Amino acid sequence: MQLSGLVTVQPEQTKTIDKLASMMGVSFLEEPWTEVWLESLDAIGTTDERKLEISRAIMKYDFTVGAPHECCYMLPNFAAGAGAYLSSDLEGRIWNDLEDEAIEMMANAVLTEAEKAALFQRADEMEGISNFKWMVDETEGEAFIHFFSLGVNRDMRGSGAFRRLMTPFLEYADAHGINCYLECYSDHLESLYGHFGFRTVHRFRDPAFSVYERAMVREPR
Repeated sequence: MQLSGLVTVQPEQTKTIDKLASMMGVSFLEEPWTEVWLESLDAIGTTDERKLEISRAIMKYDFTVGAPHECCYMLPNFAAGAGAYLSSDLEGRIWNDLEDEAIEMMANAVLTEAEKAALFQRADEMEGISNFKWMVDETEGEAFIHFFSLGVNRDMRGSGAFRRLMTPFLEYADAHGINCYLECYSDHLESLYGHFGFRTVHRFRDPAFSVYERAMVREPR
């Protein structure tokens, strides 16, 4: 998608991807799912600084793998960014396939063996609250937009950057009559997305964890 007001980051723009990932890694670290996932590293003495490094690496490799499929967007001034895609741009694949590639690349490039063991085990334990392809069956092959990451530069919060980021996607969805999907893990984000027309249609819970997944959809207007 080429969206008015947004930069569609290209695969060869590696410095841009690095800078965007550095910014969005901070937001991703604040996501309750990520907090629980990275808590598995506490047993091996991982510092908060190292967790931030890993969070940024996750964003980097998500965007590296996603950019060839137009999955990486940002405001021109790096105030906010989005990992999002139009389903038809994945050419018959689903985002989970690409994310698996990104995780493998990140793990081999960044993680120690001890970190891999801890994080992969925790990911398996969190499977019940990690349903990121729930919309695939519900769309029955129809086109849709899926947001897999959203973030605002910490220094730009309260500036309207998030609205400027989201509006072009929603206008595109409305113009083409397609749904938008996302997942979140906090009351605050659920309320925020609700202001943009999203509603929660599923709650994926696991009694082993206090956090749970809200699966949200926005129908076109």
